[in-house]
Amino acid sequence: MIEIINRLRLVLANEISREELYDWAATFVMADDPIINDEEVWEALIIISNIDALESPTSYLYKEEDLKSWIKQFEDSLLK
Repeated sequence: MIEIINRLRLVLANEISREELYDWAATFVMADDPIINDEEVWEALIIISNIDALESPTSYLYKEEDLKSWIKQFEDSLLK
C-alpha cells in the first residue's frame, strides 16, 4: 500500500505521469495470475488503474482532489 501512496504522490508532484502510474498498476490488475493477496491493496490497484481516464479529450476524469482523497483513504487503511 505504501508503494501505491508514494506513486500517487509522485503523480501529484508531476514526477511521473498518470499514464506511467496506470502502466505500473495495470501490470498487476491485468495479470493472468495476479500475485496480490491483500484485498485492500488489490482494491487500491483497481482504483488507480483508472487514473488516466479522460472525461474529455483534454481533461482527466479524476482531479487532483480525487488523488489526494485516495491517498488519505489508503493511509487510513494502513492504520486499521
